[in-house]
Parts: sequence; C-alpha cells; structure tokens
Amino acid sequence: MKTRILIGSYILALAAVLLAAITSAMAQATINNNDIPKPKSLSVDKVLSKAEADKVTHAGMLFYAFWNTGNEKYLHEAVSDDFFDNTLPKGRPQGFKGILFASANFRKAVPDLRCSVEDMIITKDKVICRQVYTGHNTGPLGEHAPSGKPVKFFAIDILNVRNGKVYEDWHLEDNLTFLQEIGVVK
Repeated sequence: MKTRILIGSYILALAAVLLAAITSAMAQATINNNDIPKPKSLSVDKVLSKAEADKVTHAGMLFYAFWNTGNEKYLHEAVSDDFFDNTLPKGRPQGFKGILFASANFRKAVPDLRCSVEDMIITKDKVICRQVYTGHNTGPLGEHAPSGKPVKFFAIDILNVRNGKVYEDWHLEDNLTFLQEIGVVK
C-alpha cells in the first residue's frame, strides 16, 4: 500500500512539474521575438548562476519589448504591481499606470517608436541599460503640430528586479535632443 501511495505521489509531482513546464513554454510562445530588442552588448556579473542571470535578463528584455512595441502584455510580464518610479516627471502618474501613460502619450507624437538596446548590464538584482529610440514625429506633441521629422535619442535606466519583475527604476531620457529634432526647441 505504501508503495502505491509513493508511486501515486511521484506521478502527481511529475505531472505538476510537466504542467508547469508546459505552461512556461506556452507563455514564452506568446512572446514575439521580433518585439524583443536584442542587446548589442550584454555584460553579466560572473558570480550569477545561469538561472539567476536569465531571470533578471528576462525581466529587462520584456520591459524593453514593451517600450519597443507599446504592447501592454510585455509590461504585465515585466513589471510588479508595486512598481515605483524614482524619477517621475511632473504630471505622470506613479507606478504601473505611469509607464502606460508615458508610452501612450509619447506614441501619440511618435507612433512608430522603436527601442534598440545598445548596452545591457546584468547584476544580481539590477538591469542597467542604454537604449536608443527612433521613429518619426507624425503626431502632435501637446500644442505642437507634427514635424514629420525622424527622431533619434537615447535613454539610460537602472531597473531593480525582485522575483523576476522590475519593481523600481531610475531613468534619464535625452528629451532635449528629441525636442530639438522635432523643432519644439531651437
């Protein structure tokens, strides 16, 4: 009787592991690899195990897939519910809603916005990343009519990661270059 119970427990445990693996594979299948910008340079702290590095890197890559596409599914996969923005600009809501607000408003001015990841550094709980954003100013920015001009500017982030999700960030965007490119600032 004990042998049957042990075998039954083993089979249930194996089934649970297989179900988790299948669920994870299905979640990965919903990610369009063209949406995820591939880092041109990736540096990973050598003290991290492959699993630790992959978990932090994955959170960062999904975060930039959101900025590359504006697709909210990536943001839900990458960012925790208690997300906190340490460099919140005036007028932007705090937290998860603030990221959505920023993306939606920027994409009004630059609907074809794309994000490339130039440099990414992975540590135990941080992603440090330099990105370049490109597109065309074909939509209005506030009261300013679209210029139709191409844009190219950089941003730098420090993302803090916990349990595989970004929960806090520090960021700096080169807004002056952007505003000069579209003719808002001389």
